[in-house]
Amino acid sequence: MNETVRSDAVVEDQGQSLQALAESQLAHPGFRLAFPALLEARYWQDIAAERVKELRFIALWGAVLYFSLGMLLNLGIIPNPDWRGVSIQLIGPSVAALVVRRLWLREGCPGALREAGLLAICLLCTLAAILIVAVKPAPATLRDFLLAIPPTSFAMIFVRLRFRQAAILFLANIGAYVLALASRPEIHRSDALFLVGFMATILLPSLVGVHAFERAARRIYLHGLLQRLRNEKLAASNAALTGLSYTDSLTGIANRRQLDEALSAFLALPGSAGALLLIDIDRFKAFNDRHGHLAGDTCLRKIAQCLWSSLQPLDQLARFGGEEFAVLLPQATPDEAVQTAEGLRDAVQRMAFSMQGRRVGVTVSIGVAARAGLDTPQALIGAADAALYAAKNAGRNRVRVA
Repeated sequence: MNETVRSDAVVEDQGQSLQALAESQLAHPGFRLAFPALLEARYWQDIAAERVKELRFIALWGAVLYFSLGMLLNLGIIPNPDWRGVSIQLIGPSVAALVVRRLWLREGCPGALREAGLLAICLLCTLAAILIVAVKPAPATLRDFLLAIPPTSFAMIFVRLRFRQAAILFLANIGAYVLALASRPEIHRSDALFLVGFMATILLPSLVGVHAFERAARRIYLHGLLQRLRNEKLAASNAALTGLSYTDSLTGIANRRQLDEALSAFLALPGSAGALLLIDIDRFKAFNDRHGHLAGDTCLRKIAQCLWSSLQPLDQLARFGGEEFAVLLPQATPDEAVQTAEGLRDAVQRMAFSMQGRRVGVTVSIGVAARAGLDTPQALIGAADAALYAAKNAGRNRVRVA
């Protein structure tokens, strides 16, 4: 019971921390696309499954579109295309994209590896277009270098890269483009500067758009997370209130209300197995008078814990009222019920209980009522109560059967 309480407390503390972090991030948006460590970990955990589906879709249809558009461009627009270069440019990256999709873009792979896989696909497709132009036989024309820009633009606009990966793609392609132009002396310097500026002019707005999109997605996530945390907190509060209405606040076990409902449900089932035990602490009033009511509360908690630890998983323990406890044994035969009662009586008698440094003996009397022939909660409780009084009158610290 204590472990459960600690676990619930940890979950509650973490929820409060996440809520505070999310609220602070919404209050100070800024331009940095990263949350504090705890919130960032929760963010990637929450979006992981959906992101995997998204990346797999992008990789598959991106490869298909890249290949299809490249073929249409070479068949319909470019006169006398170099089909060897075209095959390298289109088939190689497309096949590589499908391989990366198979190996990296799946559940179980770390998030950073998945994002790196998507970036690798984009770099293969875009740098291949620049490389083909850089190594083609002279002379290279402005049109050749202009046709090397669309793959990069396609990746920046249509592929859902994170901003960090998009920035790497942008810089890698600009760098490769500059080196490719520098390697071709037939391209005049002024034309090369124009081409680099033209490429940057096309790609920069896309890069800014990637940043804006990811920032908006993160803020939408924060709003959704706050709503979920509030709902979880409300559900936990409702569960706690429900638990309080069915739990004895002193001992932490079921209260009389929960016992009554359990008895009604138990007796509604067919069959004759089962029994009810009523347990009363012997001379508890004298114990309170001698040691005080706080010691009496401690005694009740100790006995509740002792009884609970001595029962089977299906058995139900409840505080019946005052110094009395009840145990519902839903599957016990009459003989098994008596054996359980004797075991509980002996466990309490042997319980280590000290007051002011000296051991204090505590005993209980138990009344046993088998279900057979008793069809209502009142009849079962009445029979167990009569047996309990018989145990008291016989000298206490004993078990009697109705």
